[in-house]
Amino acid sequence: MKAIVNGALVTPREVLYGKTILFGETVEGIADSAAPLPADVETVDARGGFVLPGFIDLHVHGGGGYDFLDGDPGAIDAILRLHAAHGTTALFATTLTCPDAVLFAGVERLAAAIGRGSPADGSALLGIHLEGPWLSPSNVGAQAVAGERTPTACELDRLLALSAGTIARIDAAPELSSGIDLLSAFASEHGILLSVAHSAANAETTLAAYEKGFTHITHLYCSTTTEHKEGQTVHAGIVEAAYLNDGITVELIGDGKHIPRETMLLCFKIKGAEKVALVTDAMRAAGTDDRTSILGEKTTGTPVLVEDGVAKLRDRSSFAGSVATMDVCFKTALRYGVPLPDAARSCALTPAEIAGVADKRGSLDVGKVADVLIFDSDFNLQSVFIKGKRIR
Repeated sequence: MKAIVNGALVTPREVLYGKTILFGETVEGIADSAAPLPADVETVDARGGFVLPGFIDLHVHGGGGYDFLDGDPGAIDAILRLHAAHGTTALFATTLTCPDAVLFAGVERLAAAIGRGSPADGSALLGIHLEGPWLSPSNVGAQAVAGERTPTACELDRLLALSAGTIARIDAAPELSSGIDLLSAFASEHGILLSVAHSAANAETTLAAYEKGFTHITHLYCSTTTEHKEGQTVHAGIVEAAYLNDGITVELIGDGKHIPRETMLLCFKIKGAEKVALVTDAMRAAGTDDRTSILGEKTTGTPVLVEDGVAKLRDRSSFAGSVATMDVCFKTALRYGVPLPDAARSCALTPAEIAGVADKRGSLDVGKVADVLIFDSDFNLQSVFIKGKRIR
C-alpha cells in the first residue's frame, strides 16, 4: 500500500486539497490528510504538486524511433515504455494506410502483444485502432491513399481473425460510395468504435453517419471539412456536424502545433470536456531528437521532416503526425487556458469513456486501476505509477 501526501488531487470536476490517496494495484481510498496512516503504508511526497489519473491516448502510431507496424521484435514494447514514461498509462495502437501485407502482419503482431500483456513499465494496450485504409483520396493529409477504397466482407473478416477480436476502433470516410453499411454492421456486431476520418463529407452525410454508428471524429480540424461549396450550394461540414450533435465525441491533437489556442478553446466551450479527448497522434519520432523520420512502417512508410516541433511531409504540404507525448498535450491545454479539471478529464476520463473502459480507468475513484501521475506545481511530470508500481 502507498499513500501520496502533500499533493492536490485533480478530479474530473474539481481540485481537492488536503487529501491523501491510498492505493495498491487499485485505488483503495481517499482520506483527509490529517488522518493517521496505517503503519505499513509507503509514503510518497508530492511536494505541493498535483496528483492525476494516468492519461489515455486514443490515437498513437509510435514513438521512441518505432512504429506499431514495424516488424522489429522489440518495437511494440519500446513504444509502450516511451509513452508510459510520459504519463500515458493506456492507449490504442494506431495503424495507417499502407500495403495490405504490412497492415495484416502488423495487426497480427499487435494482437499477440495484447494477448501476452504489456511490460510492467509500459502503457496498457487497450486495442487496435485502424486509421484507414478506407479514407477519402481528396482529404488524405499525410496518409498514403492512392484512390477510393471501400471495405469488403472478405478483408473485414480477415482483419477480425488476425486481430483475434482486438480491433477496438476503425476510422473511415463515411461518404465512400459503397461499403459503409457493411462496415457499420460489422462494427456494431463486434463492439468497435467508428470514427469519421480523412473525409470530404458534408454535415448532412456526417449526421447520417452518426445514425449508422459513427459516433466519434478523428483529429477534428485536421483533414475534416467545414463550411464549403459543392457546385453552387454551400454546405456545412464535419466540424459543424460535430458541434450540432451532442452525441458525437471528438479528439484534438494537443501538441500545440495542429490546433491553435482559439480553436481548442472554442471546441471545449461548445462540446465540453466530457466530449473532447486530447490525443497525440504521435509518430515514431515522438520522444526522440530525430530531424528526419518515417511515417508508418520503416521500410514502406513515407519519409518526413521533423521541424518546429512537428512532423511534416518533405515538401511541407502537410503535417505528418505529432512528435508529442500526452504530458505535452496536457500542458498545452493548460497553457491555452483550459481549466485544470477539464484538461485532466480530456486526457483521462473522457478517452476512457470513449474507449469503454471508464469502469476501470480514467479517474482515481476507489476500485479503479491505480494508474497515478504526480506533476509539480509548474505541471512538469515527476512520477508515474502503473497498477501501483512506480515506473518513473
